[in-house]
Amino acid sequence: MKYPGIKRAALEIAYDNGGINRMRSEKTMLGELARFLERQPEEILPAIDAWLSALSGDDLQTVCAGEHYEMEALLKDAPPFTDRLLNDYFDEVC
Repeated sequence: MKYPGIKRAALEIAYDNGGINRMRSEKTMLGELARFLERQPEEILPAIDAWLSALSGDDLQTVCAGEHYEMEALLKDAPPFTDRLLNDYFDEVC
């Protein structure tokens, strides 16, 4: 996948919220993620991907599935539209 940081985050969100289960495989979810990313503005994805890729495992888990105030604290340093991309992924794909 072209955006490994975004993939990591999407997998974290999907596993945390039951988006991957016996009825929906990881492979299926990744195909849906690819189609979702094709609809996003290309210019925002590289910076978001780089930022997510640089997060530690704990910080990534917090950004994707942590308490709201902890998410906000980490996301204040994120590129523009990171929070929106992750929320849109949750709402539309997960």
